[in-house]
Amino acid sequence: MKYLFFLLLIPVIALIINSCANSKEDTSGAIAQMDQTLDQPNFKDDEVNPNIPNVTIDTCYLIDNTNIDNSTIDNSTITDNSSIKNSTVKNCSTVTRSTVDNSSTIDNSSISDSTVNKSSICVKSKIDNASIDNATVCNSSTVQGGSAIFSSTVDNSSSVNKSTLTSSTINTSVVDNGSNVCQQSTIDNATLDNATVCNSSTVQGGSTILSSTVDNSSSVNKSTVSSSTINSSVVDNGSNVCQQSTIDNATLDNATVCNSSTVQGGSTVYSSTIQGGSTVRNSSAVCNSTIDNATIDNSTVCYGSVVMSISNRTVQNQIMIESGAPDVSSTIPADSATGVLITSTIIVEFDEDMDTSSITTNTTNASCSGSIQVSSASNDFATNTCIQMNGDPTSSSDNTTFTVTPANTLSNNNTTYKIRVKTTVKDPSGNTMDNQFETGTGFTTVK
Repeated sequence: MKYLFFLLLIPVIALIINSCANSKEDTSGAIAQMDQTLDQPNFKDDEVNPNIPNVTIDTCYLIDNTNIDNSTIDNSTITDNSSIKNSTVKNCSTVTRSTVDNSSTIDNSSISDSTVNKSSICVKSKIDNASIDNATVCNSSTVQGGSAIFSSTVDNSSSVNKSTLTSSTINTSVVDNGSNVCQQSTIDNATLDNATVCNSSTVQGGSTILSSTVDNSSSVNKSTVSSSTINSSVVDNGSNVCQQSTIDNATLDNATVCNSSTVQGGSTVYSSTIQGGSTVRNSSAVCNSTIDNATIDNSTVCYGSVVMSISNRTVQNQIMIESGAPDVSSTIPADSATGVLITSTIIVEFDEDMDTSSITTNTTNASCSGSIQVSSASNDFATNTCIQMNGDPTSSSDNTTFTVTPANTLSNNNTTYKIRVKTTVKDPSGNTMDNQFETGTGFTTVK
């Protein structure tokens, strides 16, 4: 039985050996040369730069230090300073430390430590630590391991990993793991992950940028940017930045937009943070500011180098020069004052100039309306118990002090009155008081 097994094994081995032999028809005269220029498996030739024109080479060849022109290389290995021109390399072939150029095609093969010029790399090929110039990488091919891509096109679900792309076009592909896309490259409908987009490059057409940097006058159009940084760039046309934030026809410079925030409608954001679901819209401008859970609508939140902070509010049709909240600094009569004349006026002084349109009082009845109100302590601003004033408040020349005059004299006999200022008052930048002001004890009239 053992002898019968070996008798059957001998023709199988012969068939395998024959499959790696030179079996192609000699149509070009090259087969005669191949005895000298082609290596059989596990052997190496001693020829220097032989030429292989117009021939098909397949199955198990090792081609070393050779010029291949207008030929087909199938399931073979090409290494060490070989030159491939106007040829096709396919079906799991390997190209190492060689040059591929002049409209050659690399199909379902591996290229490493090589240069590819004016050629196509397609159908799930793998390029590792290679230089690709004026070429096409397509059909789910992979470029990785420190490769460089110049003036080329990467498309059709290809991948670029830990590589550099310069003046190239990337379509419907993945660029990740520390890759660089620079110098006027175009990324269209592609995914960038842990990559850099720089030097006037463009990201557009529904692309996705994850954990990446976009800078140096690059453009991001109709794309999604998540957990990324945008510096000195333009982000516009419906792009999304950081956790569902939206950038639309806007300019961001050294800015952060995140947490479902929106910057749109020709707005600009410089050196600022937009967060907490905020919205900047209608050609607003924001600089040196933090916008948190707020809306900036048709407004300017920018005044030189002044740092501003806007939280939990809406700024509309406003030009802001500062964001500090105003407050009441004093009242006359003062709190706890006694022996106040019943003909006295009421004076409220603020710690900054105020928007006069926001300083109002009740002038027609005893309703507790208006931003400045006076009520007896016993009534404590109950409905229709406030003191009616004889006219609108008058302001000082610097709009910091406002005076109201009761329509009738105050009650005597030690009557106590309290003064209230509502948070509806605001300064010229639209900042309102953080808290309503009210005297604690109140002032007391004469007996």
